[in-house]
Amino acid sequence: MANPARLLPLGLLCCPRCRGPLEDARALTCASCATEYPRIDGLPWLFADPARALGEWRARIHGFLAGLDMQAQRYRAALGDDVTRPATRTRLKLLAASCTDHARRVRALLAPVMDGAVAAAPEVYAALGTSLPGGQGLASYYANLHRDWCWGDTENATAYRIVDTALGPQPPGRTLLLGAGAGRLAYDLMCSRRPEPLVAADVNPLFLCAVQQLFAGERLELYEFPLAPRGIDSHAILRTLQAPQPVPDGCHLVFADASRAPFAAGAFDTVITPWLIDVLDEDFATFAMRVNGWLKPGGRWINTGSLAFGSDDPARRYALEEVVAIAAAAGFGGIEPREETVPYLCSPASRHGRLETVVTFAGTKLESVTDPGPPRRVPEWLQSTDVPVPLLPDLQGRQLELRVLSYVASLVDGQRSIRDVARVLVERRLMTAEEAEPAVREFLTRMYDEARTRASTGPAL
Repeated sequence: MANPARLLPLGLLCCPRCRGPLEDARALTCASCATEYPRIDGLPWLFADPARALGEWRARIHGFLAGLDMQAQRYRAALGDDVTRPATRTRLKLLAASCTDHARRVRALLAPVMDGAVAAAPEVYAALGTSLPGGQGLASYYANLHRDWCWGDTENATAYRIVDTALGPQPPGRTLLLGAGAGRLAYDLMCSRRPEPLVAADVNPLFLCAVQQLFAGERLELYEFPLAPRGIDSHAILRTLQAPQPVPDGCHLVFADASRAPFAAGAFDTVITPWLIDVLDEDFATFAMRVNGWLKPGGRWINTGSLAFGSDDPARRYALEEVVAIAAAAGFGGIEPREETVPYLCSPASRHGRLETVVTFAGTKLESVTDPGPPRRVPEWLQSTDVPVPLLPDLQGRQLELRVLSYVASLVDGQRSIRDVARVLVERRLMTAEEAEPAVREFLTRMYDEARTRASTGPAL
């Protein structure tokens, strides 16, 4: 693959913070707000707050690797003298060794992101919250890597055919593929339709670091941990991932968040959003207006995937008819959705696979709509690091809550019983004697259950 740092047309990009133009130097720099955006292994790191996003992803990587190490330790610990069944011992040994080796391989793959840095503990970022999309963990959709580059020829061909049909005979021109994931659709589009150019963007560094190597013609070896293994040997399988050939020149990879996407107004002839619109934190109606802004007049929006909207707001769990109406209100015409049932993640090593009914539509930009602006407007004290943070009533209440939780947790020292902890709370006049023991038991039960849930989530997901 050609050097993306050198050949990516800067006119396609803008600052994700203020939407100003970007200038090329050792790092991409916004000409308006002077924010610098680094490159990770040559790929633009275009998050609105690049330093925080980098710190958070590093923390997620550290947490993921630590989880693999913990899993390996649990598998080895389970190999006690009371486990005499040969098949069970074989399975546990396989998983322990595979988790350890998988951590080594993922660490090497993500070395460009880590760059020798020691991030804050994952618990720190978990406590402080995250600016990254909530449902996008490092290993979210990890199985797609194996589907795209190992055993998923049928699924990949189907996915490409659906998008190719939606595109029709017209050349795609300048194309943005937002939510590129493991990269196979971008690869097939580039090899078959030759967009001029193709920009493939994703929020997850695990995917783009892998795609960067695969597009260059390199091989990767990563473990697959099937959800429902067919046999002992299928619990952990070292797969070889490889593209049929290096991707043609003109394909560019970009780290970006779809809700603060760094793309200039009217930059593209085609925008493709595969399996994206229903997993965004942002409301679909707002996102549809963003897509409109990235397209030239007469440009096309191709969407394909599920419509499993999972918003906490029931009004935003859209049906197909609502999706069509929202797209029309966002300036798109000619929307004729098609549905097709296709196989999805049917690994040959797993008994778990399913059929998905995929919804695909192509819309033409008939008119421009108002730019929705940043995802949310924030006060000055959130934008500037030098402005005092006001002591908000909600924050005051939260402070007391966190202090109590922290204090109760600090009383657990390996020596005190539930009764002992409750007695301290009564002595400090934090609770009555009748309330203290049940409350402490409930708190510790919740902590215990959460710890067991984290420990049992599996090695890769």
